[in-house]
Amino acid sequence: MAGHNGGHHSGLHLGELINELISSIAPFSGLILTVTCCVIALIRLYILDPLIPKLYSRAALRDVSTTQMRSFTNHHVAAGTKILLIILCAYPLLAIICGNATPHTPYAKGSHVTLGDMMIVSSQVFTGMYIFELFFRDKVSVISCAHHIGAIVIAQSSIAMSINFGHERDAVYEFILCFIWGAFDVVAELWPHLAMIFYRVQNDNHALLSRIFYATAILEVVGTTTETIIVMFLFGSLWDKWSLSLKIATPLLHTLFSAAQLWGVWIFYKLGKDQARKLKKAEEMRPSSGDTTATESV
Repeated sequence: MAGHNGGHHSGLHLGELINELISSIAPFSGLILTVTCCVIALIRLYILDPLIPKLYSRAALRDVSTTQMRSFTNHHVAAGTKILLIILCAYPLLAIICGNATPHTPYAKGSHVTLGDMMIVSSQVFTGMYIFELFFRDKVSVISCAHHIGAIVIAQSSIAMSINFGHERDAVYEFILCFIWGAFDVVAELWPHLAMIFYRVQNDNHALLSRIFYATAILEVVGTTTETIIVMFLFGSLWDKWSLSLKIATPLLHTLFSAAQLWGVWIFYKLGKDQARKLKKAEEMRPSSGDTTATESV
C-alpha cells in the first residue's frame, strides 16, 4: 500500500509511514496561503463588517471602541475558522492516527483529493487565521503574539520539511506531530473566542458569564493535559525516528505552548472570579422582599 513500508514499528501505525511528500500540492502551499488570506479579508470586509451591527443589539455595541470592535470581529473570524478546521481536520487526523490510512489515502472513495491534500490546506487556513489576527487587531498581548508567531513558523516549517523530505529523515513524522499540535490548539482555543463573544453581548449577565469563563478555564486545562499526554506518547513512541535537533526542540516548544495555554487558563479564571464578584455585589444591592414590603407600607 502506498505510504507504508514493509516493517512494523512497535505496533504504532505512524511508525510505518514512509518519509515522503505529504501531498502533491505541498509545493503550492504559498499560493494556498495567499488565497486563504484574501478569502478571510473578503469575508471580514463584505460579510462580517456589515452583518455584525445587524446581528447584535445596539445596546451590546453602544460603548464599543474601535479597538474593541476589531477584537470582537476577530473573535468571529477565529471561531468560524476553527469550526471549519475541526470539520476539515477530524477525519484525516483520526484516519491516520487511529486507522491504517496514510496522507495519500483518498479523502473519499473514488476522489482524487487525498488526506494529505486536506492537511496541507488546513495548515494554510490555520496559518492565515493567525496572520489575520496579528495584522488586524490593534492590541495583541505579548504571550498571544509569541504563541501566534510560533504556531505560524512551526506550521510552515513542517510543510517545508515535507517538501524537502529527501534531506529530512523525520519530515513526515514532524508534519503529523505538528498537525496534532495544531488540532489541539484549534479545539482548545475555540472556547475562548466563543466566551469573549458572549462577554460582549451578555455583559450584564454576570451569573452566565461567570459559568462560561470558569467552564472555559476547565476546558483549557483538560485540553492542554490531553494534548500533552497524546503528543508526548507519540513523540516517545517514535523516538528513534527523530533527528537530534527535534529531540531537543520538540519538548521545549511543547512546554512553551503549554505555558501559553495555561496562561489563558489563569486569565479566564480571573475573568470568572471577577464576574462572580460582580454578581455577589449586584445581589447585595438588590432589595430583599422584606425591604420592598416595608418601603411600600410607608
